[in-house]
Amino acid sequence: MLFVCYVTIDPENRDESIKRFKEHGVAVPKGVKLLGAWISVTQQETWAIFEADDAEAVMKLYQPWTDLNVHQIAPVMDFAELKTYVDANV
Repeated sequence: MLFVCYVTIDPENRDESIKRFKEHGVAVPKGVKLLGAWISVTQQETWAIFEADDAEAVMKLYQPWTDLNVHQIAPVMDFAELKTYVDANV
């Protein structure tokens, strides 16, 4: 299943977030494959797309960061999957 995550980093947490990233990186748990990640030039927003087996794997990916950042995570599908679904169900 595909997920997209939008993260906002409060200005007062930016330096700590960057420090933690430099020290530990992002620990990608078993069952999660990171497909791409980006950070804004202000270093206060990030976006990531990943595949995961289930919601528990997603929770393990982001849990170490929830004390610093706000995460908006949504399951998504590409348009080819959507077309297949619509063709079969509508």
